[in-house]
Amino acid sequence: MRLIDTHAHLDFDNLQDRFDELLADAREADVERIVTIGASDGLDSNYRALELAEEYDHIRCTAGIHPHDADMTDEKVVETIREDFAEHDQVVAIGETGLDYYYDNAEVDNQKDSFRAFLEMSKEVDKPVVIHSRDADEDTIELLEETGVTGGILHCFTGSRWMAERLFELDFYISFSGIVTFGGSDELRSIAADVPEDRILVETDSPFLAPEPHRGETNEPAFVRHTAETVADVRDTDLETFAEQVWTNASRVFDWE
Repeated sequence: MRLIDTHAHLDFDNLQDRFDELLADAREADVERIVTIGASDGLDSNYRALELAEEYDHIRCTAGIHPHDADMTDEKVVETIREDFAEHDQVVAIGETGLDYYYDNAEVDNQKDSFRAFLEMSKEVDKPVVIHSRDADEDTIELLEETGVTGGILHCFTGSRWMAERLFELDFYISFSGIVTFGGSDELRSIAADVPEDRILVETDSPFLAPEPHRGETNEPAFVRHTAETVADVRDTDLETFAEQVWTNASRVFDWE
């Protein structure tokens, strides 16, 4: 069996402090590939993510600016990501980018401008966009329709069934994090059960959102196995079959053969 963690922030200090052990634990849990996200902390995290992707054969990265940091997304920042990262072979997607109306870390207009810039970049370089959307279902869909972007990933999906259905119409994939294992996530599990088999992914969002039975701990790629087990169960399939479907989907969307 082979698993892939499609979204992890490996550059965080609490993961870097035990990085060799973390990778060994992931291998032990059958996690053979990891996508590390370059948008953890402004431009610096993009450079760190790319360094990891260049050093390890089983790691790829993305490049972008998180919506929490959207106030910094000026023309110079966008051009830096375009020139230094967007077309690099190890960069498999643009993002994460998007909208977060739950926290008040960046002005809404700046979030929309940043999101729009990276959506356009994803089209320009023909790579999928990785989207963060929290309490912003309608505006997220509106900007996707405005820019004509299709075929990306809505990571750590916690949106409505309406949003999921609109995303599938736009050929998007949706990825489930450890939240789907939590006790109060019945509706999310119901949505996970109904996602088309060729549009579903799983992730950790490490070091955040550790799944049961590790809830409250520092999350790490090995724990994606627990999320996969939960989603496989609600879809009435076995873990190995589900893991192979996710592997196929991830390989397709990231163009990672």
